Amino acid sequence: MLKFFLDWLVRADPPAPADAIFVLAGHKSRKVFAIRLLERGIAPALLFSVGRFEIRRFPELGLPLTIDLLQIAQSISPPQRHFFVLFENQQFTVQRIRLRTLGTLSEIDALADWILAHPAISSLLVVSSGSHLRRLRMCCRRLLRRNVKCSFVATPEERGNNSSNREAILLECFKIACYVVLLPFWEVARAWRWRIRFTVDGN
Repeated sequence: MLKFFLDWLVRADPPAPADAIFVLAGHKSRKVFAIRLLERGIAPALLFSVGRFEIRRFPELGLPLTIDLLQIAQSISPPQRHFFVLFENQQFTVQRIRLRTLGTLSEIDALADWILAHPAISSLLVVSSGSHLRRLRMCCRRLLRRNVKCSFVATPEERGNNSSNREAILLECFKIACYVVLLPFWEVARAWRWRIRFTVDGN
C-alpha cells in the first residue's frame, strides 16, 4: 500500500531540454542535482528558490561562482528572508519573494510572477523531491502561464526507514487534499491581486 501511494505521488518526467531549471527550496540534494542538470546543458539558466535556513550554505553548492546572500539578507527580517537566485551566463540575479502561509504554494505563486516578467520562457524543468511532484503539478497547472511547458524531475534521494517514509507519504497526501480545496481560492485571490496592481499602475 505504501508503494502504491508513493508511486501515485512521484509523477516524474525524464530530464529534457528547457529554457530554464527551477529548483524548490529545501533539501540541499535538490539544488546539487539541479546544478548537475545545468552542467549537462539541459537548460541555459537555473533559478534557485532559497529559504532563510539555506542562505548561509548557498556558497557550498559547488557553483563555479558564488554570491554572498547573507550580506544581502542582513537588512531583512529573518521570517522574510526568501530569495529567488537566477544563475545565467555566469552571473547572479537576486530578488526577494514574499512568502505566505503555505511555502510551496507561495514559491509557485512567485514563480508565476517571475515567468510573467520573463516572457521568453516557454519551457521549464521543475526539480524537487519525488513525493513533492504531484502537488507541484497541481500548483503549476493552476498558476503558471498556460503556454509554459513544465516537466517535473525528481531528485535522486536515499530512502529513510519505513516508518519515516510512511509518515512523510501520509503527510504529503494530507497536504494534497488541503491544496485541492485551497488552490481555487488562491487562484481567484491571485487574479484580484493582479487586477488591483494593473488598476494602480494605470492610475
